[in-house]
Amino acid sequence: MVLPSTYYDFLMAVRPFIIELAELDAQDLRRKLGPQAAIQSVDDYESRFGQCVELVDNQIFGYVSRDTGFSVEHIRSSMHDVLPYARAEYASLYATINHEYHVAVNFHLAGKKTFHFSDNLSEHLANTEINLKCSLIQLPFATCLFSFTSRAVVDAMYKVDEKMKSGFDYSAPISVFLTILPEDERHAGRRLVICAWHAHCPDTVYLMLKRELYLADDWTLEKALHTDWEDISQENRWQGLHVDSQNNSIKSISDDTFYTDGLAFYRIILNAVLYLSSEQAELIPQDSTRRALETRLNGVSSQSKRRKLLKRSRRHSCLDYYEVGSSIGTIVIEKAIPDEHGEVASAKSKPLVRFMVRGHWRNQPCGQGSQRRKLIWIRPYYKGADVAATINKPYVVK
Repeated sequence: MVLPSTYYDFLMAVRPFIIELAELDAQDLRRKLGPQAAIQSVDDYESRFGQCVELVDNQIFGYVSRDTGFSVEHIRSSMHDVLPYARAEYASLYATINHEYHVAVNFHLAGKKTFHFSDNLSEHLANTEINLKCSLIQLPFATCLFSFTSRAVVDAMYKVDEKMKSGFDYSAPISVFLTILPEDERHAGRRLVICAWHAHCPDTVYLMLKRELYLADDWTLEKALHTDWEDISQENRWQGLHVDSQNNSIKSISDDTFYTDGLAFYRIILNAVLYLSSEQAELIPQDSTRRALETRLNGVSSQSKRRKLLKRSRRHSCLDYYEVGSSIGTIVIEKAIPDEHGEVASAKSKPLVRFMVRGHWRNQPCGQGSQRRKLIWIRPYYKGADVAATINKPYVVK
């Protein structure tokens, strides 16, 4: 399970100044707040975000100046006269950069902790119900990066936009940055900030989603998925956000979208968080494969071999990471199980149609006097007759 280039690697290639400035901010904040802290807004401290915006402006206006021949000052003063689609493109870019910067600062604050989920585990999590309280949502670090390559996760992400029906790039991974924000004077519960990108390094972004969930300890996770920020906060600052980089558009999505098909993606994310804190969690630390490939470049003199090796290395992430669930197989078919008397149920009692029994979670009592709890994952499975066996069954014609 090699970690592919994530959205962090994308930023390193396309907007490295975001990473550089965010890392400097994180170094300053770590001395004041400690390693487990997370920022809510760059307005809450003396950030370098203003420098970041200035660099973006200079980059954009420089491109336009070279293409049109107008001076940067003239272009800057004429921004309010540009066509609506151009304004939408700029708004999309600046909104994205705002989220990128916040994510990068928190990611560096937490030590760039990255988890790469296997395709089989992702398929299991996509078919697992969340039937627990919000208090069980605990990130191992204040901010984490989850990486997915499963087709099931890609399909789920695009369900939030009914217009995007086909043409998904399944070779591009999904990067999900999660940050837990603690209780404050305005909110009695914690908040889970989710920023997800579907992107192909080094130059293509397909979709970005941002959502914030309210995690009151006495709420169920299903209720958290249906967070209504208008009831919780009159400011309504944490509504869903959708950025379509292909069509250069940005919009806030109504909650109705998330209450239907759009919830599938966020259920997978919450299940992934639960898996990391469950009894069965399988985590294998791995070093970045890109660094090993780049080290090999030093001993290669052939230019053509160097180019091939360099191209190959760019498909891998520069981040160290944890493999998650690498040994988990596909969703199994239930076999005939003997009853308490050792007898197997008759063929007549077997269902003729195969169906999915969805997975779920159990907060199981354990320890002396059953005072402690451990989170147990009951995996999904298929139940019913094997289709091939049913079709190939010999029949007697009378």
